Amino acid sequence: MYDLKIGKIVGIVVGILAVILIIVGIASITTVPTGYVGVKTRFGKVQDDVIQEGLNMKAPFIEKIVKIDCKTQKIETASEGSTKDMQTVNIAVAINYNVNKDTANKLYREVGKDYTNIIINPAILEAIKSSMAQYTAEELITKRAEVSNEIQESIINKIADKGFTVTEFNITNIDFSEQYDQAIETKAVKQQEVMTAQAELEKQKIQNEKEISEAEKDAKVMELQNGQITDKTLRLKELEVQQKLIEKWNGQLPTTTLGENIPMLNINK
Repeated sequence: MYDLKIGKIVGIVVGILAVILIIVGIASITTVPTGYVGVKTRFGKVQDDVIQEGLNMKAPFIEKIVKIDCKTQKIETASEGSTKDMQTVNIAVAINYNVNKDTANKLYREVGKDYTNIIINPAILEAIKSSMAQYTAEELITKRAEVSNEIQESIINKIADKGFTVTEFNITNIDFSEQYDQAIETKAVKQQEVMTAQAELEKQKIQNEKEISEAEKDAKVMELQNGQITDKTLRLKELEVQQKLIEKWNGQLPTTTLGENIPMLNINK
């Protein structure tokens, strides 16, 4: 009877130990999902190394693994600011970024997991405002690619040393004040009117040049015709003179000649 009690006690102890070992074993294993890294803390203190995705071992009960998402994350936000020419503009942007795996433990130690609201968003808003102030409202449209690059570089400079990589940045929308939109529309109308007037002037200029060319051509034709008339008139006069001389010739040889060997006869006889 006594041996039976001892056996039961031993069985209970072994069972308890087995359960403890199972619990310890489970507590010693952790899994880091794909695209994450594990930041190890020991009694709440962040350790210098990070653990990579997959199955990993840790000290049970005294170490904790904080999983940091290192996949590409996207933020869409908008900010209102003033341009160089004091126009109010609202710019909407979209940014893709990653947490650097190698420095995730440092990021967690200094900021924690709410780094989007603490670092990323303020950096984006500040970069938008500072960049807008360097351009006029019109340049935000005509130099949109340059403005986009300026904002992106500003964001990178603000967050790169914090452990982030910017992979893509785009300006998705630019909204001006209602007054500025009306001014732009009025300007566009005036520019169209100027272009129309210039086109009409150019058309009239071409027409004038064409008329001048036609007038010059007509004058040239008239000049040639006048020259031809003069030559024909002189030739006709010569023929008339010759005819009269022939009619009055008395058969005697002339003693003088008139141009081109025309006989010079006395027509008064």
